[in-house]
Amino acid sequence: MEEYKGRQGERREYGSRRERQIALIVFAAICIIAMAFIFLWPRFGSRSYVFAVVGDNQGRNEVWNVVMDGVNSDRPDFVLHCGDMVASGTRAQYDDFLLGAEKLRMPFYVVPGNHDVRGEGRECFAQLVNDPPYYSFEHEGYRFIGLDASEGSIDTEQTEWLRNELSKDGHKFVFMHVPLYDPRPGGDHCFLDSEQAFELEKLFRESGVLAVFSGHVHMFSHEERDGVEYVTTGGAGALLYAPEEEGGFYHYVLVKVDGDQVDIEAKKVEVEFEEPSLTLVGPAGEIELSLGELALMETLEVEAAFENKFENLGGKGLYVGVPVSRLVEMVGGMVPGQTLVVTCADGYAQDYAYENLYPSELWAEIQGPMILAYEKDGATSPKWPESPRLVMASPDGVYSNEDCADTSMPGQGWNVYESAGARWARSVRRVEVKD
Repeated sequence: MEEYKGRQGERREYGSRRERQIALIVFAAICIIAMAFIFLWPRFGSRSYVFAVVGDNQGRNEVWNVVMDGVNSDRPDFVLHCGDMVASGTRAQYDDFLLGAEKLRMPFYVVPGNHDVRGEGRECFAQLVNDPPYYSFEHEGYRFIGLDASEGSIDTEQTEWLRNELSKDGHKFVFMHVPLYDPRPGGDHCFLDSEQAFELEKLFRESGVLAVFSGHVHMFSHEERDGVEYVTTGGAGALLYAPEEEGGFYHYVLVKVDGDQVDIEAKKVEVEFEEPSLTLVGPAGEIELSLGELALMETLEVEAAFENKFENLGGKGLYVGVPVSRLVEMVGGMVPGQTLVVTCADGYAQDYAYENLYPSELWAEIQGPMILAYEKDGATSPKWPESPRLVMASPDGVYSNEDCADTSMPGQGWNVYESAGARWARSVRRVEVKD
């Protein structure tokens, strides 16, 4: 019995040594596999992941906050912002955006848009966001390239930098503000130089770019060209440029990546306000325009104010809008003797004469052009509830009571209510030419 026990003991001792050898071999193999996993995983980018893309909130926090809530709920790895964070590039607007963006629970990367570089905006972007305004980063072995296309082009220095970035191995994504081509038929919100756009498209196609994201056009659009996905996402808050069925809805984009497979989904967000619309009526018929469609037209930017009946100034600010004459011409125009009736959301109405719409040289020096403004000091509806507002853009910056008296036809304006402010109709909903 003792001998057996001894043999058993020897077998146990022998087995223990062997087990230790096997354990060491297994441990070494695990270490090798783990090291290979650590070094090779990022290179080949085999893990699936999700990121979000947004664009063009332009300081409209009523929508932007809802977009950020949606992004947070989907928990992407990070967010790409295709520019136009702010309305007109001021330091206060940048501070407001960056403070609000702290709500995002993941990193975000921004490139400048044309609104971001207005005024002092380029300096603000460099100081508060990123310098230089174009850059790249890697995530899970994929290269993300952010371009400064805020001017509708990229210069020679940036082009050379881009070529170097695209020459590197692996899959790539590009994000920028102005798209190579406008997704709307006949649209002109795109690169200024069509030859440069064509060359960049070719370069992206030949360099392993999986998708190109841009903003600038306030809508969602997605198309594939020669194996590259092109996505326009300008729906984070700015006035929309298209009907809902054509991509004109507030949204963000979720991008799911698995190897070289890319799944793109527009996530619509619901807001609690309704965008105002404008009805034009004239000899040629009736047209309804959104504020976004107004913003697409050729606009004027003016410093203006009016004088009320107590001779106090009101409405002082920087306005952006469309000449009313241009709107009237869309529905057949107006001739002398006809009346232009402008009606507001609350039913208030003002009458204007042909001479107000097409002023003589003398009247033009007094009242200036009639503008239907959709933006004041960088704010639009609903933040500026008086949008769109009819503005008399007097050359000296103030439409005074005297100016109003001197530019009112019998039975209109000053001759009905002695205040220049009465001519500045707010929350306009209907513009109609009547005999």
